Amino acid sequence: MSSTQTLSMTTMVVASDQQVACDVADEVVLLSMQNGQYYGLNAVGASIWRLIQQPRALHEVSDELLAEYEGVSADTCVHETLTFVTSMLELGLVQLL
Repeated sequence: MSSTQTLSMTTMVVASDQQVACDVADEVVLLSMQNGQYYGLNAVGASIWRLIQQPRALHEVSDELLAEYEGVSADTCVHETLTFVTSMLELGLVQLL
């Protein structure tokens, strides 16, 4: 991600079409068609991945996660969502809209 691209909770994202994904139990395995690398997502990452199959604002993703996972503070959820999506963006696995 370039320094001119910054994410906020109003940023719209969607999963890239340049990957293949497979559910494995409550996790997801991704294959990037751009670089041929496999990536494994834990349960929380998999939840985010499923949510962004359709375009969504990051605040919507965070709200869904807060409803799904009890005991997580809103601040932690926002921070972790932004961190995860930033990583996925750098890998070319998500797109900004």
